[in-house]
Parts: sequence; C-alpha cells; structure tokens
Amino acid sequence: MPSAVWSGHLHFGLVAIPVRLLVAARTKTRRFRRLYRKPGNEDPSATLFTSFSRDRQDQDSDPNDGIGQTRSTPQQPDARHTERHPYSTVRQVVQSEVTGEDIRPDELIKGYEIAPNEFAVIDPQEIKAAEIETSDTIDLFHFVKASSVDPIYFERSYYVAPEPGSERAYALLLEAMRKEECFGIARIGMHRREHMLILRPSEGYLVAHTLFYANEVRPAPQVELRTEFSNKELSMAAALINAYEGEFDPTQFKDLYQERIRKIIDAEISNRIPMHPAPKNPTSGPPDLMGQIRLSLAELESKKPGGPKNQVRKTPNSVKKKPQRVHA
Repeated sequence: MPSAVWSGHLHFGLVAIPVRLLVAARTKTRRFRRLYRKPGNEDPSATLFTSFSRDRQDQDSDPNDGIGQTRSTPQQPDARHTERHPYSTVRQVVQSEVTGEDIRPDELIKGYEIAPNEFAVIDPQEIKAAEIETSDTIDLFHFVKASSVDPIYFERSYYVAPEPGSERAYALLLEAMRKEECFGIARIGMHRREHMLILRPSEGYLVAHTLFYANEVRPAPQVELRTEFSNKELSMAAALINAYEGEFDPTQFKDLYQERIRKIIDAEISNRIPMHPAPKNPTSGPPDLMGQIRLSLAELESKKPGGPKNQVRKTPNSVKKKPQRVHA
C-alpha cells in the first residue's frame, strides 16, 4: 500500500472521520540522464576527463557584497586525480545573461515579468507568507449529483482511507453517497495551496480528485454540428457501437513507447559503461560567521556618539517588503 501524503479528519456537519490520503495514480516513465561524450574521438576510451576536489579552501571575499560573503576559486586539476573515462555526467550551471557570471542558488530571487524586459521584484518572504498552510481537515460542505460533474475538472486522484476505528462511519458515508448517486465537494489545504476536492464513491472506498479551477480549464473549440439524423443513421451507429462493446479492463492497455524503451535499455545493459563518480558540487556553505560579526560590530559602532554618519547597509530582511519595478 502506498504511503499516506496527508492525514487528518473528514468533516461534514458535526461528523468527523479520521482519514488519510493515498496517491491513487502516478505516471511511470523511464528517466534518462544526459552524458557528455567528446566528439571526434575514434577511441572513446581515450577521452580525458578530469576529476578534482572543489573544496572551498581558497576563498576571496567580495568587496562589493557588504556582508563578507565568499566565492570559491576553482582549483587546478591535480594529476593524481586525473583518470581516463569514455563519458562524463554533466550538470547545469546558472549564469547571468548580462555578464555571464556563475550564480549561486542563494543569490537567486523571483521576479514577475510585467512588460518586455521589465520585472516586478518580489521578496521570497512575501511569497512564503502567501502560501496556504496544510490543514488537518477535509471540509466537506456540499453535495452534487454525479451526473452534473464534468471529469475535465479532475486533476489528481487519491484514495481516501479510513483510520483504524473509523470504518463504520466511513462505510455509512460511502453507502449513502452511492445510494444517492452524488459526489461531495470539499476543500483542503495541502502542498502550499488550497485545493478543491471531489469525493467520489467507488467500490469499497472513497476516491478524492483535486480539481482544476474554472479559470484553469480552457474553453472548448467552437464547432458547428449537424444535430438532425434519420432513424436509419442512428440505428446503424448504435449497431456499430454495440459491435465493439466490452468491459473496461485497463490492464489490457499497454504503453507501447515505454515497452520499446525498456527493450532498448535491456539490450544495452550488457554493454554498460563504467562512470567515474562526479565530484560533489558544493552548494552554498554555512553563513559567513566572520562577515556577520563584522557587520554587527560596524552597526554598533555607528550607533555610538561621534560614530560614522553613514549607516551600515541594511540586510534584505530588514528592508520593508514591497515589489520593485526594475529593468532587466
């Protein structure tokens, strides 16, 4: 059984049923990683790839950052760590489109493009504050006839499983919804946003579908249809449908593309290529303690009588959060 992605209570009226949500379906694909093979080599094994440590031993303070942040200086390849390998894994590098400078993850912020090459810079803390907290309840507040719900609004599917001890109340709700042929409409806070849910009775369990909002569903194409048909035409169409009638069995459907990819992979397993482990790419390290101490001392010094008139530059967290319009 899949692990639960959410647990809490299903509320409707004064009834509260402890339940959990289990992922009901997920796309299965075979994922590939990109490799680098130096072109123009008749003997791929002669391709030279260098492996060396990127320890942050030689660091130079950036005099313009104001808070003593450091940038690592790539070391020169060490001959002791140089080996020959036919292929190499790769990694993506984020660079400035203006200067071509490599950018660390902690230097990235978010911006919304409001016009060509004009952005509103949004503080990450404001986006964080707008997130919806995960709720501990599924609020079931409305019931509709099943025939009135268009499946085009269904997004993701979850099994709603009862917690031990709540099976009777769960079964009662399930049976009543099946008898009345209705779906439940509910809301839940999950994955940093509020989701609308359809609760649908199935054989022996409830299924929850997160819903697309109305503005997320694209309008249908405008097609002019002929709606008048003779009895003979309708009878022939019905006969053709009945000739193809059968039971719905999803196990008989196969993903032909994935089957072919699997065969390609299986054929190459015997020709597997040894890959030299890639050196660990250091992420942004711990906060620069010395830089923070220098900043704190400078701020205290500026507050002393007769201290420097120029105030220390404020950190981003101390500046009032408001969008700025900038030109990229």
